[in-house]
Amino acid sequence: MSRRKLGTMGILLSLLAIPSTGHASIIDWIWTMSGPQMVGLVLHCEYDIQNNISECRGLDYRFVGKVEPRDTRRFWLSIDTGFYTGTGRNSDGYAFRKFKDNMVAFEPIFEVRSYTSRDQKVTYHHGVIGISWDYLDGEGYEGFDKFGVKFRPVGITINKKWNMSYTLRIYPNGFTPDEFGFVPRDEDLDRPFEVLHGFTFGYVWGK
Repeated sequence: MSRRKLGTMGILLSLLAIPSTGHASIIDWIWTMSGPQMVGLVLHCEYDIQNNISECRGLDYRFVGKVEPRDTRRFWLSIDTGFYTGTGRNSDGYAFRKFKDNMVAFEPIFEVRSYTSRDQKVTYHHGVIGISWDYLDGEGYEGFDKFGVKFRPVGITINKKWNMSYTLRIYPNGFTPDEFGFVPRDEDLDRPFEVLHGFTFGYVWGK
């Protein structure tokens, strides 16, 4: 394994070890990319800035900390660490295979609550600004990373259990076929701007 990969894994492991920041997302589906379509599981943490308390959930089960429900908070910091694999859907005329492309992502985002119903069963929130750092690796090409900006135009929590949201990831330098090994790698290529659309879904089954 290359030094770069070892360094990357070390960073990720250290991030996972920090319970610094849950009402979370189990599955994150990124369905538009100039590359493999990705689906992943998310480790989700929330930090309540006003009350200085935090919580983390894996598969939406709380394993450290405890924050108040979202309908009692005005804003918070979410930190997602996602583990993704390719679905095998072809893209831009190139054939991708299932589970052959993998990605890890570290994504902090500042979120605000905009609406809570009178019965407190429905809450809307929005991720106003965040970042997305991604590392992709797969069969037939050298791993590479990407940096982008992340937004959550809308998220909804129902009965304090069901969680769904629509996300946007914006990359100044998008994904190109040479990065996935279809053509020779071109480090000097002026990669076009790209927007990725995603959908997250979760169910809080722990207390």
